Amino acid sequence: MNKGEKRVHIKIDRGSKLTLKDVLRKIKEIQTANPDLDVFFDGDEYAICSRPAKKGTAVSQARSKAHK
Repeated sequence: MNKGEKRVHIKIDRGSKLTLKDVLRKIKEIQTANPDLDVFFDGDEYAICSRPAKKGTAVSQARSKAHK
């Protein structure tokens, strides 16, 4: 994956019965399995997506400390 390249993990059907809690749980699962990625919900794509975490950001530093 190129730096800054967005990856779609789960495309969500607009008529889906998924709750916000379900979506947040799935984001957390993907984030936990991939600590080097920033995982987020993309409203334009209506999907759970990720991109490589930027080094030096507070989020990436916290993840590094948590996984040592």
